[in-house]
Amino acid sequence: MLSLVLAAALLAAQSPLVPQTAASPSPQATPAAPPATPTLRPPTRADVLRGEYGRYRANNGLLAYHLDVRIDPERKTIAGKNTIRFRMLKDDTRIQLDLYSNLNVDKILLGTTPLEYQREINTVWVDFPRTLQGGREYSIDFFYSGMPQERGRFGGFAFKKDAAGNDWILTACEGEGAAIW
Repeated sequence: MLSLVLAAALLAAQSPLVPQTAASPSPQATPAAPPATPTLRPPTRADVLRGEYGRYRANNGLLAYHLDVRIDPERKTIAGKNTIRFRMLKDDTRIQLDLYSNLNVDKILLGTTPLEYQREINTVWVDFPRTLQGGREYSIDFFYSGMPQERGRFGGFAFKKDAAGNDWILTACEGEGAAIW
């Protein structure tokens, strides 16, 4: 393909239909400006936590989410339970989940056992009282609540009213991920 384009350019340059004058500057006379180099900022800790496939993400494989969410359009809040079913890929006592920091972690249960957890920015580190065995499936109930964020045109949760004044609620999380709500 490149050789065809180059041959066509050479033929056009030699064609009597293309006027060539001594006054025309050659393409080599004015070099093109180099493309602007984008300024990249170093990743923040939040970027690393969200994007890193570290030990506590890699030790388990998500099988299913079952969401039970209650929405209060007047207060623009949500409260819910996410039953998370996963298979441990390696023996371990901790997993990493995501939930934006503007939402509260109300409690996390393994069966009826409350689990300890720690938050770091939009990350929730869930600790288990005993080692979860690689190859086995587990299920936890993750209870949360708060005011979800609205981002951009459709990101997160949008609490709106239609022309008749009825509540119109939209959620989308492409790009941000479901951790936003």
